Amino acid sequence: MGGGSSGKGGVSDASLNVVPFIDLLVCLICFLLISASWTTLSRIDVDQALPKASKTPKQDQPEKKPKINVAVTPTGFLTNLFNATDPNMAVPKRIPTVGEYRLCRGESREGQCDGDVEVFKKYDVEKLREELAKFMKAGGEGDKIKVMVAAHDKVPYLHLIATLDTVLGSCEDEAGKICLKNPSVGDINLLRAEGFTAFD
Repeated sequence: MGGGSSGKGGVSDASLNVVPFIDLLVCLICFLLISASWTTLSRIDVDQALPKASKTPKQDQPEKKPKINVAVTPTGFLTNLFNATDPNMAVPKRIPTVGEYRLCRGESREGQCDGDVEVFKKYDVEKLREELAKFMKAGGEGDKIKVMVAAHDKVPYLHLIATLDTVLGSCEDEAGKICLKNPSVGDINLLRAEGFTAFD
């Protein structure tokens, strides 16, 4: 605040410098706009699968449709096509991990890590894509087929997100015209009634 004295103890001119305040508001507005658009772009649309409270009578049960199940375990994927016309597809197929990779938490110089090194298992996502495409053709519902993804408690969160990305990016044909949409994420125990009896 600046001002001048009139000589009698009063202030003749008082002014407030509002330029820093305007600069701060501009920065805040830009930050909020970028944050809002970033959270929208980085979102994955999934549904949460919950256990059913009660069973409906048999005469009211709708026709059972094929459903793709993917379980992420510490040793790899387990996947099947539940309610498939081919009983072999209903049996969970194991897709094992294919090695491991290391992640450096810190500076990396000439192959040396100056921080902590985390070791993660490498999942065979290409093989999973092949199986999903095969199940989509066998299910005969295109992108409307339901997909359930569940992860074991010992599986790191990044593998669950990578599996969801793989499911969303899996298409029936090479042109990518038919892709899976909105998979469900639920507890791995929900899959026990659908052919998954053992988890690692």
